[in-house]
Amino acid sequence: MLSSAALTAARRVLTSTGAAAPLRQSVGLAARALVLRPAAPSLRLISDSAPMRAAAAKATKSKSTKSSTKKPASKKPKAKKPVKKKAVKKPKKTPRKKVLTDEQKDKLEIKRLRQMALKGPTALPETAWNVFTVDNRMASIGHCNKIANQEAKKKWIESFPPEAIHAANLARRRLARKTDKSRTYLIHDERIPQRTGSGFTFFIKEHFNDNEGSPKDAMRNLSERWKALSNEEKAPYLKKAADIAEVSGAQLKELREKGAKYWKEKLASAKE
Repeated sequence: MLSSAALTAARRVLTSTGAAAPLRQSVGLAARALVLRPAAPSLRLISDSAPMRAAAAKATKSKSTKSSTKKPASKKPKAKKPVKKKAVKKPKKTPRKKVLTDEQKDKLEIKRLRQMALKGPTALPETAWNVFTVDNRMASIGHCNKIANQEAKKKWIESFPPEAIHAANLARRRLARKTDKSRTYLIHDERIPQRTGSGFTFFIKEHFNDNEGSPKDAMRNLSERWKALSNEEKAPYLKKAADIAEVSGAQLKELREKGAKYWKEKLASAKE
């Protein structure tokens, strides 16, 4: 649509007397075209309007939101845990044997022998003086104690096998040599075969009662008689001693082997 000022200007041109007809015709056509032509919308008004700006901003935001939101990534399958290999056990180091000195070896040997020697039961006082000093009792009590001690000792000895007693006597002998003791107390066990001795021993047993006087004189006399015998006269006594020694020697050897085995097991169990 033309404004009122434009229409007025057009009429003035058309009504002017000095203008030529062709000019009026062209101006009229131009005016008609201007009247018929619709007015162009104002771009500035459309672009600057607040509602349009809000709509444009919303559209831009929605696009940016869509573009920023990504699809969740597909989960990767979990990797299998590697199977742990069994740790190879390192071979144990064999402990080195401690090298002992001669003195340490002797101490260990003495300790072992004392264990094997066996300690007897505690004895009661036997003599009148011992009884008097202990509890001021009479000599008859000492005699009773002696009998009680013998019975207790016999019972204690029989609580061990014969091979243990035999090994104990051997240990006592060796212990006396190592500790420089002049006297050795052996355990008397009737189950152990005794050493027979020589032919002279059997000669003494046979002729001891033939002598008169003191035992010392009897031994001197028997010794002189033995020396005066010939080899043929000594032969029966020597043969008897040899035969008995052979039998008792085999028995003692067996007892020695059994005794060593007995104490080996006994001492090993004591360590555990």
